[in-house]
Amino acid sequence: IEENWAPEEGAGQGLAQRLHQEGLAGPLWWLENCLRRAARDREEDGVSHPVPLVPLTEENEDAMEDRRFQTLLRHLGLRPPASEQESFWRIPAALTPQQLRRAAASVAHHGPNPSGSPQDLPEPPKCPQDPGPAEQLPAELGLDSESEEPIPVPGPSPVQSGTKRRRELDSEDED
Repeated sequence: IEENWAPEEGAGQGLAQRLHQEGLAGPLWWLENCLRRAARDREEDGVSHPVPLVPLTEENEDAMEDRRFQTLLRHLGLRPPASEQESFWRIPAALTPQQLRRAAASVAHHGPNPSGSPQDLPEPPKCPQDPGPAEQLPAELGLDSESEEPIPVPGPSPVQSGTKRRRELDSEDED
């Protein structure tokens, strides 16, 4: 493959869908995240470096050794280890953020998914350069279980808000 070869629009989409159906949803999602992350980094830094795809889970490692998964990587413009010194596939520096986003979109799963959607997967698989996930509060926090109305969030003085809350409950009881 030439150094400035670029993937075509939707390259590998059919193969990605087949691999998805064959149980490689996790590795495909990880690959999609790595591609999007590289695109973001290139836009922010304005610099492109080859990015190694480092599989940190056994599932992703197995996928990286799968011949069909490697075919998909080639379709997307990624390159295999070039020499004995390299052990990982790379996202070449030549790919632009737009090409990386197109590649990520072609790997993303679009269509009926018998085993649940990507939102049902636990945490998105990490690329080695990913920061940790932001903390998320459970949806039920902040709701009063009896009335479904939001509870005032305690300010600097929890004692004050506690008595206010008690007064609200007492006034409800008097009705």
